[in-house]
Amino acid sequence: MFENHQLDCLPQHQSIEFKPLADNALLHTQLSWLLFYLPLMAALAAVCFFNQSFASVAQTPLIIGLPIILLLSLIFNVFSVRLKGVAVRSHDIAYQKGVIWRQVTILPLARIQHTEIHRGPLERKLGLASLRLYSAGGMSADLSMSGLSHADCKDMRQFIQDYTQHNQASEQSQNSLSVNEEELSNE
Repeated sequence: MFENHQLDCLPQHQSIEFKPLADNALLHTQLSWLLFYLPLMAALAAVCFFNQSFASVAQTPLIIGLPIILLLSLIFNVFSVRLKGVAVRSHDIAYQKGVIWRQVTILPLARIQHTEIHRGPLERKLGLASLRLYSAGGMSADLSMSGLSHADCKDMRQFIQDYTQHNQASEQSQNSLSVNEEELSNE
């Protein structure tokens, strides 16, 4: 019989103790940003070198603006990476991120359909990986956690698989018990 009771005291997600990202996560983020900005700066320098009319108008703002934007991005990344965290609990996985707008995503383990571990060349070099978790009906990842160590990703994936197998075995045993009870009541 289904019952739906009113709760007087709600659980607090603020009591979750988040584990910080891997040690190399900040280095990965900074290098990724540099790999974006440095070619951009080189392309703008080449345009300024070959197009003198553009250079006369844009050279001063580019020389002042781009390094400031780069520096602000690198400082922002420090705060962003340090505020991210993951928590694996007995029935769910929680991930927090955000500097200005904080976001906590909690995904129940029972809803997870499959997992993926992604590692780009820079992540492989630094021993990092990204874990993507998919639930039923979604085309994109419901939870994507980057900046984790490769070992942590493999451990989390194994924990999820063990949890799923345990739940399926429990459901099968409960279903067989209910079928046996129905057969006994019919006799």
